Amino acid sequence: MPNSFLFDPNRCTGCGACRLACSIENQLEPERSWRRIDTFNRTRHPGVPLYHLSLACNHCTEPACMFACPALAYTRDEESGAVLLEEDKCIGCRYCAWACPYDAPVFEPPRGVMTKCTFCHHRLQEGLKPACASLCPTGALDFADVPEAELESSIPGFPATDLGPRVRIEPLNESRRLPLMTEPDVAEPYLAAAERPTTGVTLRSEWTLLLFTVLGATLVASVAATLASAFSIRPIVFIDAAVVTMALGSFHLGKVSRAYRAILNPRRSWLSREVVMMSSFLALGAVYLWLTPWNRVLGAAATLAGFLGLFCADQVYSVLSASRPAYKHSASVLWTGLFLAAVFAGSWFAALFGVGKLVLYVQRKNEFTDAGLPVRPWTSLARVVFGFAIPVALWLADPTGTQVVLIASVVLGELIDRGEYYAELESESPRRQMGIDLEEQIRAYPAADRRLVASAGD
Repeated sequence: MPNSFLFDPNRCTGCGACRLACSIENQLEPERSWRRIDTFNRTRHPGVPLYHLSLACNHCTEPACMFACPALAYTRDEESGAVLLEEDKCIGCRYCAWACPYDAPVFEPPRGVMTKCTFCHHRLQEGLKPACASLCPTGALDFADVPEAELESSIPGFPATDLGPRVRIEPLNESRRLPLMTEPDVAEPYLAAAERPTTGVTLRSEWTLLLFTVLGATLVASVAATLASAFSIRPIVFIDAAVVTMALGSFHLGKVSRAYRAILNPRRSWLSREVVMMSSFLALGAVYLWLTPWNRVLGAAATLAGFLGLFCADQVYSVLSASRPAYKHSASVLWTGLFLAAVFAGSWFAALFGVGKLVLYVQRKNEFTDAGLPVRPWTSLARVVFGFAIPVALWLADPTGTQVVLIASVVLGELIDRGEYYAELESESPRRQMGIDLEEQIRAYPAADRRLVASAGD
């Protein structure tokens, strides 16, 4: 039977001994650990469970990190079941962190690679338990061989997935489910202020990918438009832009020298597929424009590879299950590529794709308004003005004479929309799930009980 962590939230005091043990055993910096402790209901809202959740890598039966990794840097030890990361193969793309809903892989900027819990594999080989389980003073954390049928992890704050996490979490006792307002203070997690760096997706951290995706869609559209003989692009301009595009994609990596490894897992990784298809497009497009502009077959092959690359680029973000699917978002690079191709070619399809993107954009903003999420009115106005209003006005005035300005305005609008897309992305994690579950339980707390607590406080 595979090894599994056993965790009893009824015994955990949040002392942080497991975090400290992990740091010492694996020679990590004092403020870093592969195990984290989060507290559910830290403010002790009445009628809502109060407990700590200590989690590291769950070494899943179907590990999302291993499947997503484009560089084949992950392996599994068949004897212990440990999912291991070979750092000398890691390219530091952080895609495994996007894919993992348990926030297990951690990026280390100084070395430019990912790191993660190893199950203390070296200790298992000596017949010992992982350090975190061995040094838990209350017996809340343990380690044993557990049949898959006995694994249970249905507790608020733990993301429910079909990955088969190797962890058994004991059900909460009634005392934890109904904490009293007069309950003594519980211990705060060790080094709570020194949380490990998050690996979430943000506009600030992914600005190179923003430029990479929009520039890539623009290049695909330009090659597609040449097939209609309604647009031309100088080969040297395309090649220079292609070099910049690949550089922007590489800047995202922690280990640029290992960038070639990104093509090693096209069987399972959307990121690997994107790199393969976009590289093929740029190579075919350069040959087509520079050497054989008369060869429509080669141009069509380049265009097909390009649009497949844009499709793969959208699918890269499918691992972020908490976010809107790309095909439902106005900033989808596939829709952007098709829209720009029609704009470049001066086709009436530009109106069709433009209206479609505008409808998706307005629909999203309405949903944000209903959910109380930030709408960013000035950003939204700029996106509509530059992306739709100005291009339509220029098209009606002089579509031929204003083509360069029209295209520039459309691309600027797409950049704004894509920037909003990155700002809205959410990665699944226990901390995020805790917030969702806590809000739901607070809302479900009976109004009568709220009035009772309020009157008791008076």
